[in-house]
Amino acid sequence: MRGLASRCVDHGPLDGTNPTVIKGLSVYRRNSPSDPVHAVYGRSLFLVCQGRKQARVGDDRFVYDPDHYLVTSVPLPVLSEILMASPERPFLALALDVDLEEVRAIIARAGDVLAPSAAGAPGRGLAACPMTPPLRDLAGRLLDLLEQPEDIPVLAPLYRLELLYHVLKGPRGGFLRAVAMGQGQQHAIGEVLSIIHADCSHSFTVSELASRAGMSESVFYEAFKSVTAETPLRYIKRLRLQEAHRQLTLGLDNVSGVAHAVGYNSLSQFSREFTRVFGTNPSSCLPR
Repeated sequence: MRGLASRCVDHGPLDGTNPTVIKGLSVYRRNSPSDPVHAVYGRSLFLVCQGRKQARVGDDRFVYDPDHYLVTSVPLPVLSEILMASPERPFLALALDVDLEEVRAIIARAGDVLAPSAAGAPGRGLAACPMTPPLRDLAGRLLDLLEQPEDIPVLAPLYRLELLYHVLKGPRGGFLRAVAMGQGQQHAIGEVLSIIHADCSHSFTVSELASRAGMSESVFYEAFKSVTAETPLRYIKRLRLQEAHRQLTLGLDNVSGVAHAVGYNSLSQFSREFTRVFGTNPSSCLPR
């Protein structure tokens, strides 16, 4: 992966996310280490060409670098941090959105090679896994393809499927297979997370979410915590506060409007909890 950094730079000139012409593929770049930042990772794959980054879920830390890729099977709030980067050697990664329809198509073709794996506790919804030669090769081919735009309509979908196939065969592919095929607790918790992320302002109860998952409250509670490292209600609170932070920093509304938009009826409670998480009061996040 380290040999791909120079090519990756050409398609990631800006600090942050650089979309490409290939569907669902972007180049992420950071020119310096960062403090921990609250973020929400969607269902995705990160292949690092240079540098090192960390995502924290609860007390678990997942470090990804040229020797480890990161796969996120369900949407999750994380605390992310760039550990290694500089203007001369920026952090560079290929980020690929994961499409469950493509995952299902791969599983249908693969047969027993990719049988859904849903036995036992689901484990965390993201993981750092050892990089493999096929994945390194595919990262290089995707970068080469960006230089051959006439070939993108034909080859990009094939490369995406090949890349996902190797991830699905990998050490955490079982979780993603189960989510895609509607198997076990992985799928049930994934469905609940999608519902929560669609409208985090809704006043969910554990009973309601357990019913949506088709589980008893006690089983749901443990399965949810296994995937997210948080209880359902704490997870929802964290997601609300992260969405509020996003809206405030973009200047989408004033503090009161944002608090109401994410589901808070008490402005004082919102301000208190926001300050506890982000270390600053909500009004300080508004654009000046």
